[in-house]
Amino acid sequence: MSIAHAVAAAGLAALATDRLHKATETEIRAAERRVIERRTQAEAASGRRAYTERGRHAAPRPARA
Repeated sequence: MSIAHAVAAAGLAALATDRLHKATETEIRAAERRVIERRTQAEAASGRRAYTERGRHAAPRPARA
């Protein structure tokens, strides 16, 4: 095999590998949707309170004796 054939074969192999391991746009969007669903389920299962306002003033005040 000549050096030109070797370089061409390596280029074709690289293209085939890229096609195997490259995610399509639909696969990426589906994965993002699964992550969002998983996070919302975990948040709902944790029982944490969802505050309507942001910041320290929205948190409940500690009980004082």
